[in-house]
Amino acid sequence: MKKILSILCLAAVLFTSCELTPTSPVVKYNFGEVEVETKAKSATITADIPYVTVDGERSTNASFRLEYRIPQSGMSYSDVTTITGYRSEGNKVTFELEALKPETEYLAHIVLSHPEHGIKSSEGILFTTKEYKPTYSITCDGEVEAKGLTATIKLTNVAYLFDNEPQDIKSLTVEYARLLSEGMEWVATEIDGIELQNGSVDVAIPANGADYLEENRDYLYRVTIAPKDETLVAITTDDVQFKTDYAVITADISTPELGISGDMLNVDVESVKVYYDGIYLPTYLYSEYYVYYRKVGSDDWSNKVEAEATERGMSLSIALTTLETGAEYEVTAIVVAGAMKKLRMSEVATITIPQNDTPTPPTPPEGGYADTTAIAGSWQLTQWRGAEPSFDVYLSISEDGVVTLWQKIDSRLWELYYSVVEYENDTIRGEYTDGTMWGTSYHVAVADDTMTWTDTTDATDISVYTRAELPEDIGVASQATTRTSSPRFL
Repeated sequence: MKKILSILCLAAVLFTSCELTPTSPVVKYNFGEVEVETKAKSATITADIPYVTVDGERSTNASFRLEYRIPQSGMSYSDVTTITGYRSEGNKVTFELEALKPETEYLAHIVLSHPEHGIKSSEGILFTTKEYKPTYSITCDGEVEAKGLTATIKLTNVAYLFDNEPQDIKSLTVEYARLLSEGMEWVATEIDGIELQNGSVDVAIPANGADYLEENRDYLYRVTIAPKDETLVAITTDDVQFKTDYAVITADISTPELGISGDMLNVDVESVKVYYDGIYLPTYLYSEYYVYYRKVGSDDWSNKVEAEATERGMSLSIALTTLETGAEYEVTAIVVAGAMKKLRMSEVATITIPQNDTPTPPTPPEGGYADTTAIAGSWQLTQWRGAEPSFDVYLSISEDGVVTLWQKIDSRLWELYYSVVEYENDTIRGEYTDGTMWGTSYHVAVADDTMTWTDTTDATDISVYTRAELPEDIGVASQATTRTSSPRFL
């Protein structure tokens, strides 16, 4: 019995000592290849996605992050920056590092963490950021709408970029120049405190009193953008070429006023205004002025006389010897304008050339009967009823009481009248050679080269004359014998 108990006890001891001891799992932290791309203030780290295996099986509980810092002397480190955000594509993961210091060495680690088996870091990833070189750039797209004498440059996508960041704009300058074979003169149009509408602005040229553009010509323009930050440099675009069109020509030309004086047909056009794209330019490069005439019923306007236009229109005379007596003529004023020589004409006026009753200028009287030595000479009306007159009046007074009156009141041509006068006690009254009496008499006062006439019946009617030479275009002939509708000044 004792022997059996001993055998049982020995078996129990042997069984107990033969139980298996539990073993630890095999855990492996896997880090793959790493690539680093650096800039001056940022870096991109791309690596194989790290993972943990437990007994050869890939764990789904592991997580990873990136830590980086600046190594200091003595192997100490600055503060650690941790990045948990990343993007993945395939078996790769990418970390973006921002706000780094230029030309600085950094040390990074990928940290792989398992909730049951702990944390492990990859080998150090050492990299250095690049040298910082600031970048300046602008964007500016343009479309030109060109007319004959003007253009509008429509600018869009206008921006100033510093390190690819938009900056507030202080001013925008548009310069343009005629494209010539030799040399160019740039004209600037500057806009301070520019307000862009969605990055757009329209710039009209010319501006600032500059000369108008020329028709059908090649031009260049360029744009300079200056930021409000005065530490940044202004930048100018490349030159852009554009071409002007031909101007649209319109004109306001008065119907010619016709009159016969002596042996001349006088033509007076009160107003001549030519517009290029709606702009009135009396002295534009391509403007020529003519008077055309022809017999009524003819289709031929080949008869023409060149004229010179002024602010007061244009006037010229045609010798009656070139016209057929007794015939009716049509007369029109013509402007040839613009680079394409567009012709614009007035309404047509007509006149019949008399056969035998061509009027002659009035004949001056042989002499007067009054002593007008004190007021003798040539005088120009310079003030009437307190203001500068809007018409022309000249007087020529002889020493023996003959007054010659030249006037342009309702007519654009000179009208001539002769009078004989009475002059006593500084009072003058007169009678025209056709028997018409002056409208009133006048008190006369002379001081140096100024003569004042005051209506004896209306003290507010005051005329002031100044000694002056008679205009060269007065001559001897006038309309007085053929036009009597104008009121006589005296």
